[in-house]
Amino acid sequence: MRSVRTMLAALALGLGLASAARAEDIVVTHYASLLYGTPYAVALDKGYFKQAGVDVSSILTSKGGGTSVRNMMAGDTLFAEVAFPAVLSALKESFPIKIISGGTDGPSSFWVTRPGEKIDTPEDLKGKRFVYSRPKSVSESTIFAVLKSHGIKPSEVTMVAIGDFGAGLTALEHNKIDIAIIPEPIYSQKMKAGAKYQIIPWLDAKLPPYTQTVGITTDEMIAKKGDKLRAVIEGRRKGVDFLYANQKEAAASLAKGYNLPPDIAASALAGLLKQTPDWFGRGDLKIKLMDLTAQSLIETGALAGAVDWKAAIDDRFIPKDLQSRTQ
Repeated sequence: MRSVRTMLAALALGLGLASAARAEDIVVTHYASLLYGTPYAVALDKGYFKQAGVDVSSILTSKGGGTSVRNMMAGDTLFAEVAFPAVLSALKESFPIKIISGGTDGPSSFWVTRPGEKIDTPEDLKGKRFVYSRPKSVSESTIFAVLKSHGIKPSEVTMVAIGDFGAGLTALEHNKIDIAIIPEPIYSQKMKAGAKYQIIPWLDAKLPPYTQTVGITTDEMIAKKGDKLRAVIEGRRKGVDFLYANQKEAAASLAKGYNLPPDIAASALAGLLKQTPDWFGRGDLKIKLMDLTAQSLIETGALAGAVDWKAAIDDRFIPKDLQSRTQ
C-alpha cells in the first residue's frame, strides 16, 4: 500500500512539475512575414525566453487586424503582440483583455504606385484606390491618418482590403489598385527580384509618430500566469537590446526564424532601422503616443469614443526600470 501511495505521490509531483514547466504559445502579428516578430526570433535563437523563466514553444502568426486578437482569444495562448487599432476595437467590444507592454512605433513601410503614375500632390490622391490588409489593421488606420494629414476625406478615395501585402502588390501591378504599402522584408525581396515601383515619399511626411503594435493578454492569464507574462516581456526586451547592439547577428537570427535568405534578412532589418531607428520598443508603454494614435482613429471614424487607459492597461509586468519610462 505504501509503495502505491509513493508511486501516486511521485506521479502527482511529476504532473505538477510538468504543468509548471508547460511550454507556452504566443501570437505575434504577421510573424515570419513582416518584421514585428524580429525581437522574438532573436529571443528564441539566443534562449532569452528560457533565461527569463518561460518556455515559448511556438509563435503563432496571423494576417493582422482583429484576426490576431481572435487567435489569442481562441486558445490557451499566453500573450500576443498585435495591431494597436485592433486592440482598441476589442476593448470597445468589452473583450476581457489588457494592454501590458509596448511594441512598435512609427513608420515601417514604403508607399508605392506604378512607374509613370502622376501622384505628386494631395489633390492627385482623390479617386485613387488604396490597398490595406484587413479591417482594424495598422495599414488601414495608417491610410486614414495619411488622408487626414493631407486634408483628403476617406470618401474621396477607394479602400480595398486584400489580406496579404503580396497580393496587394500583384493588384497594383495589374492596375486593380493605385497605391500600395510595401513593408520589409517584402520590399527587399521585391527589389532583389527586379520589381519596378514608383515610391511616393511625401505621402506620410506629415504624419506624427504613432503606435503600431502593443502587447496584450487576457484577464485570465493575468490572474494565473503573471510570472510568465513578465518573462515574455523581459525575453523580448533582451531581443530588442541585442538587435540594436548587434544588427548583423540579429539579422542572422531573423533569417533563421523566418526562413529568409541571409542577404534579404540583413537588407530588410537595415532598411527598417534606417527609416525608423527606434521602431522596436523595449516594452515600455508610450501612453501619450498611444493616446495621439487613438485620437486620430476617433477623428477619422475608425474608433468610437475615448479610451479609458486606466481600465485598458496593466503595466505590472513591464521590467521595473522601464515602468518609470511609461508615460
